[in-house]
Amino acid sequence: MAIDVLQVLPPVARPALGGWDALEDVYRAHAPALRRRLLALTRDPALADDLASEAFLRLATEIGAGRTPLDPAAWLYRVGSNLMISRARRVSVATRAMPGLLERDVAPSPEDEVVTHERHQVLREVLATLGGDDRQVVVLAAQGYRPEEIARITGRSGSATRTRLCRARGRLRMRLEMAGMTA
Repeated sequence: MAIDVLQVLPPVARPALGGWDALEDVYRAHAPALRRRLLALTRDPALADDLASEAFLRLATEIGAGRTPLDPAAWLYRVGSNLMISRARRVSVATRAMPGLLERDVAPSPEDEVVTHERHQVLREVLATLGGDDRQVVVLAAQGYRPEEIARITGRSGSATRTRLCRARGRLRMRLEMAGMTA
């Protein structure tokens, strides 16, 4: 149900020129058409009512400030459309920001911390059993170096480094499986 704007206006927004009758005439003449237009744009009756009421409140404020629009109907349509566009933008921003607002990082449980610590310990022990060259290429790869960069660091050719890295990863995988760690 539409709110009767004329009943809820604060005294400051009361029209100075033309009195209540002029604003009431504009309201009675244009409110239904404005509401229909906004309903066609929003497809939401409650939102259309809210936007139409807000447009009339702004018209009353303008008239009360002595800035009566020359064509109140056109002014109301433009203000109503602008209000609808502004609301759509706010909803769009809120929708895009929603995932970040709802993201709640929960601290890992003590059990998860212990398991992670134990896995890291096993990994350190298994890495220590690899030969020096194997350990070096695996650690560099784990740190994000590409095989070409690892080749430059270790002084080997690219194909030799890729072969060494593949074999070192295989040995590491086999030893981790023997230690009871699986992927």
